[in-house]
Amino acid sequence: MTAAKKRASISRLLNVSLAATMLVTLPLQAQAMSVDWSGNYRLEYTEIDKTSLDSPGLRKSYFLNHLSLSPKIMAADGVNIVAKFEVLSNDLYPESQAGQAFGRGPSRGGSQSSSKDDSAVAGDKQGVSNLKVNQLYLTVNQEYRQLLTKRAPLEFGLGITHSAGNGPFDHWYDLHDMIGYKFLIGNLSVMPILGKAYDYSVAQGAEVQDMIWDVQYDNSETESAIGFLHQTRTSSQEANDAPYAAYRGSSIIGGWKTQHVNVFLSRGFEDVKIKLEAGFESGSTGIGTAAGDEVSLNGYGVALELDFPNPQSKWHWQVRSGIASGDNPSTTNYEGFHFDRNYDVAFMMFNHPLGRYDLFRTANQRSPDRLHCATNATTCGNYATDEALDDEAISNAIYFSPKLFYKMSDQWEWVNSLTWAQLQTNPLEDKGVDPSKDLGFEWDTSFVFKPHDRIMWVNELGFLFPGEAWTGASYRYGNSFTYGFNSKAVISF
Repeated sequence: MTAAKKRASISRLLNVSLAATMLVTLPLQAQAMSVDWSGNYRLEYTEIDKTSLDSPGLRKSYFLNHLSLSPKIMAADGVNIVAKFEVLSNDLYPESQAGQAFGRGPSRGGSQSSSKDDSAVAGDKQGVSNLKVNQLYLTVNQEYRQLLTKRAPLEFGLGITHSAGNGPFDHWYDLHDMIGYKFLIGNLSVMPILGKAYDYSVAQGAEVQDMIWDVQYDNSETESAIGFLHQTRTSSQEANDAPYAAYRGSSIIGGWKTQHVNVFLSRGFEDVKIKLEAGFESGSTGIGTAAGDEVSLNGYGVALELDFPNPQSKWHWQVRSGIASGDNPSTTNYEGFHFDRNYDVAFMMFNHPLGRYDLFRTANQRSPDRLHCATNATTCGNYATDEALDDEAISNAIYFSPKLFYKMSDQWEWVNSLTWAQLQTNPLEDKGVDPSKDLGFEWDTSFVFKPHDRIMWVNELGFLFPGEAWTGASYRYGNSFTYGFNSKAVISF
């Protein structure tokens, strides 16, 4: 073989080797560079001694196990596709990210045998759960604008109305099928959003639509922020599936058309950080009463958070206070305002359902009892207090909750909070009963362990001293002292 032929042969061999190397390595590199994974893994144990505050005590305890995975596919420069998967989702709360309780499965709730008849005592395996997908959306980012489309989370302000559920132990989330376009002008952003909450069919007219304006100003240099969110929700009568019994109605007589307005203010100073969000609801529900009147919404809620930083000290103070209007059952309108279930101020109060009656008037936002509801039933009641997760919400109350932090070391922190509250509106006015408005107070104490920025373990004790409001006056329900324990850990990535 001549020298020229040898050089040509070596050249072809190098070219083939280089091509093979590129075929093998480039897809692997593209795969590693184009998908960014995030999420968290949570374990939570909760026990509450006496959820009924009466006899029988209705004790509850449960252990939740959950993995949340969110891939971010970078399809091109500025073009991202984002999804979110839930592993071991909770079949009793399919709209949540609470996770599955130990011992439960998607069938009868527990173990299954290998025969056609499921059996908990004879079973040798847990039920198999499906992977749950709750988010999938596209973002196209440019220098002064952003396009957002499809099923995406919505969050605003402190989260009293809209919370994306991004907190380490958030069990709930707000999702919308939407198309939004954000304009960026310096520190100001303006985002009109067109959403569709429900679509009966491809035919027009049987749908629930949202028109949202999200306007925000954020200046990190002065620690100041102003936000305004306006949401108009409309539906046809055919698509109006409001739980009319919960709004004291007897039938659907028209379409739904309501206005939801939220305002957020934030300002930071050297000695104090101030955050305030107010929400207002109004409009017609399309629900008719037995007398033929239409039920209208007319509620409001305000949350204030004060933070007093002190970098030179191991002690740190926070104060949370707020008010939420309550529904008056003797009027035609519905005046109740419900905070988002992710917004918690205490371990038990406004977080776990308690007591013998619906004194916060939140039954219409709590999850239905799918455990005992008949398959042919048109409506289901709520889970009993000993069978419900943390699906209670702040409503019909005013509260004040100071919180004290003590940094014991770089990894340990001791946290204490004292929450006092009272009712806003008599929840039994239509019954001719006038209970006390005193809800009592709750003391929560917890130890937080953070061995790593992405690992947190919380052990919390709560002590609830219920006021006279829980007795229902002449109903003479119990208002016994109760306590609870919560141990939860999260690994974020």
